[in-house]
Amino acid sequence: MTRFWTALRDRRGGIAMLAGFAALPLLAMAGAAIDLTRLYVLHSRLVTATDAAALAGARAINEADRDTQIQRWFWANFTRDAPASRTGFMGAEVTSLTIAIEDQSRVVRVRVRAAIPTTVLRLFGQETLVAQADQAARRQDRGMELALVLDVTGSMAGASMTALRDSASEMINILYGPNETVPNLWVSVVPYTATVNVGRGRAGWLAAGSLDPSDYGSTVWRGCVQARHQNREDETDTPPTIVPFRPHLWPSTVGRYTPHLGDNEWTNAAITEPNPENPPSDAAQNGLGNNARGPNLGCGRAILPLSQPRSTVLAEIAALRATHRGGTMANLGLQMGWASLSPRWRGLWGSPTLPLAYGTPFMDKVLVLMTDGQNEWYDWPEGAPGACRTGGSNPPCQSGYSSNGDADMTAYGRLRENRLGLASATNANARSEINARMARLCTSIKAAGVVVYTITFNVSASATQDLYRSCATRPEYYFNSPDGTALRAAFREIAGQLANLRLVR
Repeated sequence: MTRFWTALRDRRGGIAMLAGFAALPLLAMAGAAIDLTRLYVLHSRLVTATDAAALAGARAINEADRDTQIQRWFWANFTRDAPASRTGFMGAEVTSLTIAIEDQSRVVRVRVRAAIPTTVLRLFGQETLVAQADQAARRQDRGMELALVLDVTGSMAGASMTALRDSASEMINILYGPNETVPNLWVSVVPYTATVNVGRGRAGWLAAGSLDPSDYGSTVWRGCVQARHQNREDETDTPPTIVPFRPHLWPSTVGRYTPHLGDNEWTNAAITEPNPENPPSDAAQNGLGNNARGPNLGCGRAILPLSQPRSTVLAEIAALRATHRGGTMANLGLQMGWASLSPRWRGLWGSPTLPLAYGTPFMDKVLVLMTDGQNEWYDWPEGAPGACRTGGSNPPCQSGYSSNGDADMTAYGRLRENRLGLASATNANARSEINARMARLCTSIKAAGVVVYTITFNVSASATQDLYRSCATRPEYYFNSPDGTALRAAFREIAGQLANLRLVR
């Protein structure tokens, strides 16, 4: 019996040992299940973060800080432990992050490897598991007709005009990248003041008999037009083949001594108006400032219709100069920006096929409207004729001036002509009416399918900010820029938003 119980005890110990050995594979399998589940969750997050990084890179493919943006977006989605740490989601360490750019195909590829510490498998000698993601995004721009409607009034002279040219140029460079042309991308540039210049070569858009060359003395009609205020045609995209324009003319006030009518005295030999078409420099354009004289006073540079070469658009932006006198009528710039995109004007700008029809597949129509001030007539405080020939508008000239409630010549004529049909022709009432017309115009443009972005530059008036905010297609498409740095950031952000991206792998 003693031998039996001894043998039985020995057999039980062997069974326990066998059971222990048999449990090891089960423990390893359970540990693997736990750690592989963690690896699966890590891989899913890694792919999401790499996708976001690749898309950010494709969006910023032409920007100097592209790689910085790629890494910022990756870590924003991978929840970095600390600013300089390589450890993120679930304690995983990023062991490599590489960025590759294919310039010709406009593809950004981001490859990432991350190692996660194991929990159970480390008991079996496997201390980490590795996940990797390889994602690529292509900068896939939709076709676009883009109108840049830009304020070039006298208040933009100096650093403001430099900031505008730099900002708009950077936007174009972002959209075009290294290319001279991009398929199905066209850009128009529409400068505006208190009138808009359609181009002197478009006299055929004028009402019959309305242009008398002799009215312009020793110079010529430069292309600015009056507002089509009758029947609110200044709120439509009606082409001039249906409702023609009339030429803008600021008549000489020589011999007219009524206060404020001596503000633009010129004779055939005394026209000093700046040349907005080919000014050699800002200084040359701004030298006379408000003291210039001539029938085209206040008339800015002509519209550049939809054009495809990047160099053409950049040259036009570089040639923009501040244009003094008249005031600000952003609604008229907005209207002509729409005209440069409206299919009702197809063939009128020169191209027989542009602008394209609304709803053309894979095509967008976008308008960017920028201003540095509120809509208003400018009232130049000059006294009697000849009083400010040498001293400009500084005292003592201003001390001898008394306003009669009138103001400069604009596309709506003078303020006291009251072409707007105001109950009382004051600047405040005129501003309210022009703002109302502009608001209705914005609504019509958006209803036609045009995406509208708006920018106010160094504008503190809340009413003007509200007008431009409501004009934008969405509230976030409005940008208030208090300085040149913010203006540049606004144009840059808009350019980025106009990039339509898709993952290719």
